[in-house]
Amino acid sequence: MRILLIHPPDNRFSIAPGRLEPLGLEVLAACLPGHDVQIIDLRIDGIRELDRQLSVFRPGVAGLTVNNTINVIAARSVLDHIRTRHPEVALIVGGHHPTMIPSDFHIPSVDYIFLGWAEKSLPAFLEALENSGDLSLIDGIEILEKGRLLMRREIGSDLKASEIPFPRRDLVQKYLNRYRSDMFRLTGLVNTTRGCANRCSFCSVWQSSGEKVIIRPPEDVFREIASLPKNYTHVFFADDNSFINPDNHHRLYELISSNGIKKKYSGYCRSDTIVKNPDLMAAWKSIGLENLCVGFEGTDNSGIEEYNKKNMVENNEEAARILNKLKIPFRPHFLISPSFGQTDFDRIREYVHRIRLDSPIFPILTPIPGTGSYKEVQGQIILDYNYFDFAHSVLPTKMPVREFYKAWVRLYMSCYSATLNIGRFLRKNYGLLIRNKQMSEYNHHMRLKNLFILLFVSVFLRYKIKRHIQMLENLEHSYGPFRSDY
Repeated sequence: MRILLIHPPDNRFSIAPGRLEPLGLEVLAACLPGHDVQIIDLRIDGIRELDRQLSVFRPGVAGLTVNNTINVIAARSVLDHIRTRHPEVALIVGGHHPTMIPSDFHIPSVDYIFLGWAEKSLPAFLEALENSGDLSLIDGIEILEKGRLLMRREIGSDLKASEIPFPRRDLVQKYLNRYRSDMFRLTGLVNTTRGCANRCSFCSVWQSSGEKVIIRPPEDVFREIASLPKNYTHVFFADDNSFINPDNHHRLYELISSNGIKKKYSGYCRSDTIVKNPDLMAAWKSIGLENLCVGFEGTDNSGIEEYNKKNMVENNEEAARILNKLKIPFRPHFLISPSFGQTDFDRIREYVHRIRLDSPIFPILTPIPGTGSYKEVQGQIILDYNYFDFAHSVLPTKMPVREFYKAWVRLYMSCYSATLNIGRFLRKNYGLLIRNKQMSEYNHHMRLKNLFILLFVSVFLRYKIKRHIQMLENLEHSYGPFRSDY
């Protein structure tokens, strides 16, 4: 059977930069060796190319991945487009968002919804479809008829790490030079794990994965890294919590080191994992670990406990000390709540400067659809899915809209100040010159090349933010002041 797998278009409202490869589609394609599979990425190709492939390739099944909520509206538009022009094609949808809220795709343009990981359910579905088998026996799918739910089977939990194949990057060959990180580097995505054992209230990963965690054998991960295109000098571990299994990552380090693989690595990591495994961090630094995203979330333990993070601010600060000593750049994330007042922004800024965190990230707390947090505030949400990118407040803000975003932008600009970072750069190098270890180690600064890239990009981002503020103020003018329970 001919299968066309589709990544939906970019969201033009989103502020977040970067465009990474559709790893989920590449892996699913590898699960279908008996079928003729193509992948089209509508972030790069337009709707005309989609129409051309539908007419020339003539797939029996077309499937869209919708991992991010910001892609839901665009995905539904693409599904409607295909249904109107090619009613003979069976349309399926899967990914993170449909798993959490499948009802968002109970529309006439969708025939089947896949829930959770589909490495086993999709091949079983296609076999049943080809051979007139019983689709109702397949775990993890919903069957629809003209938007009406006919049948649902819950997610199966028997997927094993050995059943996850290497991705079919040959199917996205024409796009490979276009997949870049937020720093515009050619970057390959690699999973070492799936799922998460933690239960943070702001996160939906543990729910969408059925509370299951899969850890891939380090030998498989190594072979996948070794097979990446030669010009992919950077690897991002697309895990929700890398280094969760220290023994596996020690083994992976040994394989990479002994085989002379030269790449740069980054990923997400909890601060308590770093504190427990400083030697592992040092080992990975020696083979190219160049950045970690670390969820600090708040500036004190009460703030962290509020999100059920099961961590402590002491671990955050010790992790910062360890990474700074090892000279491993990292991005501490602090959640910005719509309930913030100016003193809350000031507290985070003062904390960041006191701890000397040179590359902080400040995502705006966003209730992820399907989570308990989302259900609690669903009636207060003022913006549609296009704005669920963690750079817009989809809830009413306690501060006036303009003041909230101005405080948010000022927080970023104070932490990414060229004057501040160049000053630290000069003091650090002066400390090295006069052999003052304390001065050289204390003056952590962002890499100046990265700083100037971000300052350049910020010009365009601030323009988008200004347009967004104007839109919100127009809403406020039309419907009266936003009300909230803060």
